[in-house]
Amino acid sequence: MSLYNKIGILAVAITLSCNCFFLSNATAQGLGNAPYSSLGMGEFYGDAFSDNAGMGQSGVSTGNGFQINNLNPALWTRNRFTTLDVGIVGQYKEIVSGNRKQQSAGGNLAYVSIAFPVSRRWTLGASLKPYSFIDYENTSTRNIPGTPNSAVYYTSGKGGINKASITNAFQFGKYVSLGLESSYFFGNVRKASEVLIPLDASGSDYLVGINDRTTYSDFAFRGGAAVRVPIKKDNKLDLNLGGSYSFKTQVNGNQTTTLELSQDSFIVDGASDTLTNNLSGTLTVPQQYQFGMSLEWPYKLIISADFSQQSWSQYRGFNSNSNDGLRNTSRVHLGVEYQPRFLSLKYFDRVRYRVGFSYGNTPYVVNNQEIKDANVSLGFTFPMGRGYQNFISLAFIGGQRGASGSGLVRERYGRAVLGITLLDRWFEKQKLN
Repeated sequence: MSLYNKIGILAVAITLSCNCFFLSNATAQGLGNAPYSSLGMGEFYGDAFSDNAGMGQSGVSTGNGFQINNLNPALWTRNRFTTLDVGIVGQYKEIVSGNRKQQSAGGNLAYVSIAFPVSRRWTLGASLKPYSFIDYENTSTRNIPGTPNSAVYYTSGKGGINKASITNAFQFGKYVSLGLESSYFFGNVRKASEVLIPLDASGSDYLVGINDRTTYSDFAFRGGAAVRVPIKKDNKLDLNLGGSYSFKTQVNGNQTTTLELSQDSFIVDGASDTLTNNLSGTLTVPQQYQFGMSLEWPYKLIISADFSQQSWSQYRGFNSNSNDGLRNTSRVHLGVEYQPRFLSLKYFDRVRYRVGFSYGNTPYVVNNQEIKDANVSLGFTFPMGRGYQNFISLAFIGGQRGASGSGLVRERYGRAVLGITLLDRWFEKQKLN
């Protein structure tokens, strides 16, 4: 690849990184209306990039070496070329609550990631991606005692937290690798609680609102390990074992709370106040672990099974001893990747095909009922460019979360992830014959 192309790759990465930063300050950065995001930290994007997303979000034990596996920091050592991965995600959702139904759609930058093989045994990487998002709006009415009027209550939230990471991965011997991801969380969340009160006989409405804006920033760490055990000679079949652990983190934040009274959309003079200004506090993100195993016929077939668990009962909100009623989550991920013939001259023999399934409980509990989530996925990686050294990946995920019933919300969703991967050798020493 020419110097011009290398500069172009870096320009794309920097531009998309800037876009991700500005998204953290935009009105919303999520995937459409998300009622459950009113609880805890909101909804999560997950760590899987486009290829793993097509395998039921599995793959913590193995990586194909052509794309970055973000499920396990130790697997970055599989990338022997300088690799740039960029992804975008879109989602369509049908939301049902009682006899009410709503369609919602949204999209966002999914990730920007780059890996540098500094040496044969050391890979250095960087990534930037959204971590969680909040996007909800609820409305309810209550009668005002002693009057024929009803007050309308609004609660809403927008925003989210992003994650910028540096990854160091090391190979020990032929079969063992270790990795450490050092991350920086940043972002902001805006929440509002408002009451519309029709008190004036002339028909004027009064709106009383409390608005919170909380800005977060702090560091977090995740470690990983992977082992490859040859079962058949000549690299024909491997057993892979892997795991990762995200350490419990106290994320620092600053919160400003304001009170406003308005009449017919105009703020009443002297009826606004700042209740707290840059109040310091913390938000507790609990630890998470993932482990998995896979059978790999190199450049042919991968069968993987993972399990993940996160202790959301230990979550604590900003300056609060409450965990919003969240419970620990556990999830199973299953996936298969198949490539007909790696060295074939036929194009579709070199396409990688994927299928997957994932099932588990979410952190959310409504009316003492755990909210379950199940999805199936389908994925493809298409080679492109000269020598087929670059790739376009697609993952399609369809699933259901929750159930319809009294006070419950059922979501049926379809999600698509598009990934673009560019490979090159940047640090090879030139040899003169």
